[in-house]
Amino acid sequence: MVWFLVFLVWWCGASAIPSPAAGGSYIWKCPKILQQPVVECTCDMPHTLRCIGDRSSMPIISRTLRSPNSPSVSLLDCTVQNVSIITGPLLEGVSLHGLVISSGEIREVSQAAFKGLGSPLQALGLPNNKLTSVPIIALRFLPELDRLDLSSNKLKNLDINSFKGLKNLSFIDVSNNIISRIAPYTFTKLQNLKMLRLRGNKLKLSVIMKLNPMSYIEEIDLSENLLVGPLEPKTFPRMDSLRDLQLSHNLISSIKLGALEGLTNLTALSLHHNQIDVIEDHAFIHLAMLLVLDLSHNRIVAVSGASLAHLNKLTDLNLSNNYLRALTADLISPLKSLNILKLNDNDISIIASDALRNITIIKQLSLSDNPLNCDCSLQDFSNWLNNSPLSKKDKESAVCATPPSLENGLLIEIASENLICGEDEQENEAPPMMSALKNKISLKEFKYDGDTVVLIWKIEEEGIPYSCDAIYVYEEQFLSEVLVESTPLKCNSSSLERPYVS
Repeated sequence: MVWFLVFLVWWCGASAIPSPAAGGSYIWKCPKILQQPVVECTCDMPHTLRCIGDRSSMPIISRTLRSPNSPSVSLLDCTVQNVSIITGPLLEGVSLHGLVISSGEIREVSQAAFKGLGSPLQALGLPNNKLTSVPIIALRFLPELDRLDLSSNKLKNLDINSFKGLKNLSFIDVSNNIISRIAPYTFTKLQNLKMLRLRGNKLKLSVIMKLNPMSYIEEIDLSENLLVGPLEPKTFPRMDSLRDLQLSHNLISSIKLGALEGLTNLTALSLHHNQIDVIEDHAFIHLAMLLVLDLSHNRIVAVSGASLAHLNKLTDLNLSNNYLRALTADLISPLKSLNILKLNDNDISIIASDALRNITIIKQLSLSDNPLNCDCSLQDFSNWLNNSPLSKKDKESAVCATPPSLENGLLIEIASENLICGEDEQENEAPPMMSALKNKISLKEFKYDGDTVVLIWKIEEEGIPYSCDAIYVYEEQFLSEVLVESTPLKCNSSSLERPYVS
């Protein structure tokens, strides 16, 4: 509803302001409507009137706006209290482009509520109420209506008559209702419909599959519904103009070969926060125009190159918050136009030497919160990362988890010769005497005065001589430790008067 209001304010306000080219020098003034506690109106931008009042406020507003000397208003946004029925004619003789009425309690709209408006209303919002059905008869007086917002009500069903006579509708928002059924022909006659918001309802895939083809629709939001099961070729009807499809926060389990075959011009597909664990080979064979694909917050363990084949135009891929274990060239190679790759919060420990070697167009790469194994196999990736045009933040997202000697180190700060494997790694491990020294040191005293920390250590005789070069501070986070502080510190027992206490 907020998005609808913002757009409506801009659209209605801008359409009513005289331009200098037309020779207009008219300065608009906010209508003065104040009769407390019945009604109070204010204006936060030209030609937009917002009113708060009780059940008797609407006649006062209507009478004022009908006055010959009243400044013109394009958008009227009313919050009325203790009102369960919108009676009418509500604003007879008043000229408006947009009208929003909300009380939180409206259950019914009378048949003549919108009768006799002074000009054809183009945008109507009745959000945040308790309507159980679309007020079909009341809407018959608004044949020129372009935008309709019935979000956050109690609508249960939509049928072939729900929008009867509203052939000019380009935008419908019925989000956050309890809609579980949509008749197959509900939107068939709405040839101008471009945006359809169905977010936050109780719709199942079986309902979507039965809808009739809609060649004109451009954007559909089906997030936060009850879509359970796989995405298949026939899951959606044919929609040649559809560009943006939002399916996040559902229970979609997998993406089958040739999924969404009727959506050949889709450019953005959002599937985050589902339960997808399998993406079959050639799953996106019909989506060659896709530019943005969001698969974050799922259960994906591996993605093969064949899974993403045919996505030659994809520029933005989000696979964060999954269970990927490796980044390979097989995954990246089909994506010839990829600019943004998000892989944070996975289980990636391995990055193949050729994974990104020939990729020069990536502008953003996120690898944070992955258990990277920084051995010799990462040398090629490390060189690519250091020489890439990525931002410092992106480069620093690659953090080592193993081996222990490099834990929490930034890959870009580790010299190539320190990325070692097998026997080389064993040769560079700490000598046995250093490991034994851990049992000879204990914390004797700890002091903190609010500004300075003083640590006093007790060292057994077997631990002498010793030296130190830094102090590291770790913080426990869940089941692991994270380095939070590293401070240079120089000491040598041969120069200390009391080498047993440091």
